[in-house]
Amino acid sequence: MKKTSDYYLIRFNRLLVWLTLILFIAFIIFGYGILNPRLVGELTGGALTRTISLQLHIDLAFPLLTLLLIHILIGAKSALTRWGIRQGRLLNVFLILLGVFAITLLALMQYMI
Repeated sequence: MKKTSDYYLIRFNRLLVWLTLILFIAFIIFGYGILNPRLVGELTGGALTRTISLQLHIDLAFPLLTLLLIHILIGAKSALTRWGIRQGRLLNVFLILLGVFAITLLALMQYMI
């Protein structure tokens, strides 16, 4: 049986979900370290201070949102196909350009502004 590109896309999306979940949990922990640095510092043995938590929280925002955006675009491709939009180069190019545009905006907001 020949494996289609959708098979590999679904497998990639499943891996992406786990990576996004791990980053999201870390993002929440670091965010809580900003709000309650004493408790998080005690739980981590002093490794996470408020300053470190703030820096890691800021640094994780772009990768987390990028992975989440890629996951959403893969899901959108599947949903559009189920709704009757024909799969093809036009759909793929549209979703890729939408992703590049959104990731560029994220990068500008994170690093330029």
